[in-house]
Amino acid sequence: MRVVTAEGGILTEILDGTYPIWGEGLSRDAYEKWNRAQTETVWGRANLRRVALVDGGRVLSSAKRYDLEALTAGRRVRALGIGAVFTDPSLRGQGHAAALIDAMIADARARGCDLALLFSEIGAAYYERLGFRAIAQRVPTIEVIRKPGAPAALVRAAEPADFDAIAEMSARARHGAAFALDRTSHFIAFMLARKRLLAGLGPAGLRSVEFFVTEEAYRAVAYVVISRGPHGVFLEDCGDCDPTGARIGAMLQVLDAREPSEAPLRCRAFVPPGLAPAQWRVLYDAPADEIMMARSLGEDQAIVPSQTVYPHLDVF
Repeated sequence: MRVVTAEGGILTEILDGTYPIWGEGLSRDAYEKWNRAQTETVWGRANLRRVALVDGGRVLSSAKRYDLEALTAGRRVRALGIGAVFTDPSLRGQGHAAALIDAMIADARARGCDLALLFSEIGAAYYERLGFRAIAQRVPTIEVIRKPGAPAALVRAAEPADFDAIAEMSARARHGAAFALDRTSHFIAFMLARKRLLAGLGPAGLRSVEFFVTEEAYRAVAYVVISRGPHGVFLEDCGDCDPTGARIGAMLQVLDAREPSEAPLRCRAFVPPGLAPAQWRVLYDAPADEIMMARSLGEDQAIVPSQTVYPHLDVF
């Protein structure tokens, strides 16, 4: 058995197998376009690979490999991201997925990675047996507070030229956090492209992604990313040069005012720690749907935090 980069017929076989699980309402052709397009972005070309554990010409298990950097316990570390772990039903129960993950971790250690990360859709127990630990996150559901008259904020669609400013806002927000991914402008653009491609390739009206900024002196000083789809409305990501998040709140009031006849905007909000704009109210909170799990690849177990806050945009 050996681990190979999935290309050609191997990749087609993997996409055929994973489509019924992660097709997200796309056609089979659109699903392949969605996956291939991610590897053609600037960040994806350098940092995303699909890998497979094979025996001869037979695929035993497969996964996505993300090359990441993170800030944790006051340190910058290299991290292995593991996504879309899949074994054909006819081959399950034989340890192939565990063998692939072990091989990916061994390779990551050899490349100097200190941490492995994944988001589990199947609960924590399986990956805990492989040495991973769940990182808690609770997500509030918010409702925008309407006010009389027109909201006093100028909002425009974000542009590629805004990504550097957005990366700077993200860096300020994660300063001092127990854990955060290093969100460069190319990384943010990649994660946003995943969402936009999924919406654009899917059935009309099933999903939408909105990305807005407000600016001062021709430079973005706050931003929001909002998605709508089968699982509801999400404030996927946001940032503000003002640590109170006042501009974010004002932007949401502007966006809410587009549909005054409908109920106030309500969504699950993935926000930086301590950010609580006066323009929204928190209705309740609940655990995040996706369980982030981490495993130290060295002796320093302190690099795995017990809890964190991460944008929903960053879920891979």
